[in-house]
Amino acid sequence: MSRNTYLFFLFGFFSLTIAACSPRAHQHDDLADPAEVPSRALTKWSVHEFFVEHDLAVVDIPAGFAVHVTDLRDGAPRTDGLLTLAFKSGEENFEVPIKEPARPGIYLAEVSFPSAGEWAWSVGIDYELVGFPSIQVFASLEERANGVTLGAEDTAGITMLKEQQWPVRMRVEAASLRELSSSIPATARVIACRTHTARIPAPLAGKLLPPATAQRIAIGQTVSAGETLGILRTPLLSAELADWESALAQAKHNKSAAEADLTTARAGLDRTEKSTNRIHDLHAKQAKSDRELEEANYLLASARGAIKAAESSLKAWDQALRELSSDHNGARHLELELRAPISGKVLFAPAASGEWLNQGELLFEIQDLSQLHVAVRVPEADLPLLGDYPQAHLHHPSTNEQIELPGAEGKLLLAAPTVHPVTHSAEVLYEIPNPGWLRPGMTLAAHLATGQTHESLAVPISAVVDDTGIDVVFVQIAGESFVRRTVRLGIRDGDRVEILEGLAVGERVVIDGAYIVHLVSLAGTIPEHSH
Repeated sequence: MSRNTYLFFLFGFFSLTIAACSPRAHQHDDLADPAEVPSRALTKWSVHEFFVEHDLAVVDIPAGFAVHVTDLRDGAPRTDGLLTLAFKSGEENFEVPIKEPARPGIYLAEVSFPSAGEWAWSVGIDYELVGFPSIQVFASLEERANGVTLGAEDTAGITMLKEQQWPVRMRVEAASLRELSSSIPATARVIACRTHTARIPAPLAGKLLPPATAQRIAIGQTVSAGETLGILRTPLLSAELADWESALAQAKHNKSAAEADLTTARAGLDRTEKSTNRIHDLHAKQAKSDRELEEANYLLASARGAIKAAESSLKAWDQALRELSSDHNGARHLELELRAPISGKVLFAPAASGEWLNQGELLFEIQDLSQLHVAVRVPEADLPLLGDYPQAHLHHPSTNEQIELPGAEGKLLLAAPTVHPVTHSAEVLYEIPNPGWLRPGMTLAAHLATGQTHESLAVPISAVVDDTGIDVVFVQIAGESFVRRTVRLGIRDGDRVEILEGLAVGERVVIDGAYIVHLVSLAGTIPEHSH
């Protein structure tokens, strides 16, 4: 869809949602045409936004008031509840209660003033009481025609009616100073956890059959640890018998090798545990850094993983040896039951049942994506900026969603222990729970926090619109008026970005719906409206 087509559709929709409106609820026979009655617009912000349009008042002539009420928390129009207009001038005072909105977001009233002069007034709703600039009540129509309007707002700029803002739930926020953390832009790779991936090769040559009580396992299927994946049938006739004897000898050899690997792994674990305990003691005495402690914990986890891998290998070859030893007397074939060592999704499986497979050929690959590794690559020149426990933000490729690394449920595994001699960069490695959209192999933008903070003006990143390569925000100057501001951006901290130029503290910035305001600005002016 082209931009012009989109704009046509967008504003065609808006035009259907906007009914004719003006501050006056109805006209009187003895008054001028309502379209010619002068009026002013005022806006105040509290828990709600109050955008008021009212006729310039003349003594004893009803003046139309239209009060637009928007909940600033979600941009929705107020749909029910009492609103009270209170007026006071010297000893005179009165109230005008409005029981409910005439339609969502809009309270209508006609107010008659008993005397000329300045009248202080306010709007009350729930527990909010918001004062507005005084109303000048004129003694006659002639005086009003020659008078000066008090406190009128500047309505120049981009006009976007409340009836347009409410359907898209537009929200604004006052720009404010915040503590921002400096960060380093980086690139992150998503990697499958080694401890959450299993590859199952064929221990012998033979035919792969489906489980006895189920259909064959297919790619994409989710399996549980211990679930039968298939039956490997190996014939034991004539020439294959020699293969069986060779396989038996190989199984014995591999079992012995697995036992040796397990012994080595246990020795390595014992040595690593002692080393880690020493580092923990020194860290408690502040003789070792947080980074050295994390590296020691990672090495300990790797040593424990090596134990599990060696035990799994020994168990597999022990099972194969038992199967081979028990089935050789008079058997025509050997059947090995293949079970899933972990729970997860099947990434690889044979294309068909009954397929002949050679020894060592990959049968199944299973991956548990509930936990993932994220490796954030840091340029060598930026390494001095990292602390002992670096934290990072990972950015969704198409939305503003971010993931904190390591986060509450993740952990830091390695903090840039070595520099690659070719790329002159190091990696910070995290293990995190998968939020659902991460996949191994993805490359994403990331920011590593340096631990340095400073106070600066910042807005949500959603407030910034890329206007043909220029960063802009839209500032609300009145209830239905906006101006476009070109801004210069600084660092990004989480879902906020620093504004170096183009915006002042306290100015109200559109944070949800900024792109809609941008489209409205491209379409030109909006017709005047009346209530």
